[in-house]
Order: sequence, then C-alpha cells, then structure tokens
Amino acid sequence: MRTRGLFVAAAGLALGLARPASACCQLGGTACGDPFAVDCNNGVVCFPPFRSCPSCTCVATNNGKSCVANAALPGSLVPLLVSRSATPGSIDLSWGASCRPGVAAYAVHEGAIGTWYSHEARQCTAGGTLSTTLAPFGGDRYYLIAPIAGGFTGSLGTSSAGTERPDGIASCTSDRALAPCP
Repeated sequence: MRTRGLFVAAAGLALGLARPASACCQLGGTACGDPFAVDCNNGVVCFPPFRSCPSCTCVATNNGKSCVANAALPGSLVPLLVSRSATPGSIDLSWGASCRPGVAAYAVHEGAIGTWYSHEARQCTAGGTLSTTLAPFGGDRYYLIAPIAGGFTGSLGTSSAGTERPDGIASCTSDRALAPCP
C-alpha cells in the first residue's frame, strides 16, 4: 500500500512539473478570472477543491490574488523621458512599450514631489500612444506611466527599496494586476 501511494504522489509531481510555470490554481472552473486564487507552486498540480488554469498567471490585485489571463496582463514599462515642449507651459512625456505584447493603453499619473504617493491619473491614453504633452499642475511634480490591459493597470514602478509603488488618489482602472514580465 505504501509503495502505491508514493508512486501516485511521484506521478502527480512529475505531471505537475510538465505544466507551464505560469499555471494558476483557482477555486472554480478552468477559465481565468476566478477572484480567489493561490500560487501553483511553480506549476505543480492543484489539489481539490482547486483547479488549474494553465493560460493564466496568479497575480496580486487590490482584492488579494486572482487568476488573470496571460494576454490580459499589463506588465511594466521602460523608463519615462521628460522634455520641454514646444507648447509654452507644457512638457512632453514619452515612454517605451509594455513588456507584454498587445498593450494599447497607458495611464499617465502626476503627483507633487514631497507628497509621495499623491499621484493621480491625469490621462488615460489609447491606441498604443507612447507619448503625450501635459501642462503640469503648479509646483514641483513627478510622473509615472503604467500600462493598461484587460481592465487592469500594471506596474507604476518600484521604490528605491524595490517595493511596488501603491495606487495613488485616482487611476484609470479600478484594479491593478502585478506580474513579472516574461
């Protein structure tokens, strides 16, 4: 009896290791989007009552963890460039595309230097736009750009300590999906 149980456990582990590392365990069906999800131990078999969603990634959201379809993950950006605009009193912002293919919208956030995490969404772009011109609010300002996909805002970058920057006062979406780039 003991040998058979060990064989079944080893077979389950071997099958689990063959799964994609992005697999997500969720309570419910096999479609992505279950609001209650747990990491899948790097793709290892999900045990009942959880089911696997191999085309999903388990990500942190405002409500905890969720299984989000890989195609709906917003990702993060390369550095933001700021320059003086030809339009008086304005600045030009430009950034690189998200590390996730297919992202076509971006959130442009502005905040007051010295009042950290005071940022709010100033503009929600569409159509793959990778630049914009803004007239800054008064005083010394900082800017953050985040990709948007599948109703989620992606990374706003990290602090010098490597901690993800939190949401600000207002955002372009009601939730964030934070997952590493492929």
